[in-house]
Order: sequence, then structure tokens, then C-alpha cells
Amino acid sequence: MNKEYNFNLKDGTTKTMEFDELVRWCCLVEALEVVDKQDVNTDNDKWVKPLAFQKYIDERFHSMKHDLKVEATMGNI
Repeated sequence: MNKEYNFNLKDGTTKTMEFDELVRWCCLVEALEVVDKQDVNTDNDKWVKPLAFQKYIDERFHSMKHDLKVEATMGNI
């Protein structure tokens, strides 16, 4: 699926991203939601673990891609 998606940003510009980039962003958002459900002290940045986020994105990418393809086929995105 090589479709491009356009997003209108608050500053009036438009961001265009290909499907795989959208999938990776969705994986990152999901990873942040997982962290948010934990009892994490967000007063500092010690909770940020870039390698853990990268691993999560890499492991979740293919299943998220499938999920988003289904949603796109159904017309939900």
C-alpha cells in the first residue's frame, strides 16, 4: 500500500507521509499509551527509554501495518 496521507498542522502547513511512516507514528503513539498506563513519574525524563521505544515499534510494525490496512480498506482512515 503506497498511499500518501496529508495532515493539516496547526501552523497552517500540510504534512504528507507515506503509509509506512504513518504506521511507525501509530506504533509510537501506542507505545506512549502503554507507558501512560503505568505508574511513571513524568516530572523528569528518566522514564524515556529510546531503545525500548525502538524495539516496541520494530516488533509491533507488521501487525500495526496489517491493522491499518484493514482500517483503510474499510474507509476508517
